[in-house]
Amino acid sequence: MKKTMLTGALTLLVSMSAFALDVPWETLKTLDFDTKTKKNVIKPELQKVLGKEVTIKGFMMPLDYEAKEIVEFLFMPYVPACMHVPPPPPNQLVLVKMKKGSKVKPSFYPIELTGKLAVETNADLESSFKMEGLKMKELKTYTPPSPQGAHP
Repeated sequence: MKKTMLTGALTLLVSMSAFALDVPWETLKTLDFDTKTKKNVIKPELQKVLGKEVTIKGFMMPLDYEAKEIVEFLFMPYVPACMHVPPPPPNQLVLVKMKKGSKVKPSFYPIELTGKLAVETNADLESSFKMEGLKMKELKTYTPPSPQGAHP
C-alpha cells in the first residue's frame, strides 16, 4: 500500500513538472526599479517564476513586419497600440527570442507563449524582461488585464 502511494505521488510530481507555470501579467507588474540604487527590485512572487518554464497570454508585436516567419518579437498584455499611444511600461514588456532553430509566424491575435522568463533590461526597446520562447499558439479568446498599475 505504501509503495503504491509513493509511486502515485512521484508520478504526480513528475507530471506536474512537465507543465509550464501559468503566470499572470500581475506577477510581472511586481518588478520595480529603485531609482536610488538604479537596480531592479524583484519581489518573491516574481522570483519564484524566473528561470522556469512559464506560460503567459498576451499579444506579439513583431520587430520585422515584412518577414513571413520571425525569431524575435515584443510580447505585451494588451493589443499593441498605434504610434501616438504610449507603449506598455517596461515591467509589462517582454523581449522574446525563440529557441535556436525555432521560428513562428507573426500574429496579431492573442497568443499563449511558453518559455523561460528572465529579468533583463533592454534600454533600446524599453523592456524589463526577456524570454527564450519554446512554443506559441494563437488563442480564440483572451481578456487582457487592465494596463493600470504597471510602473513607467
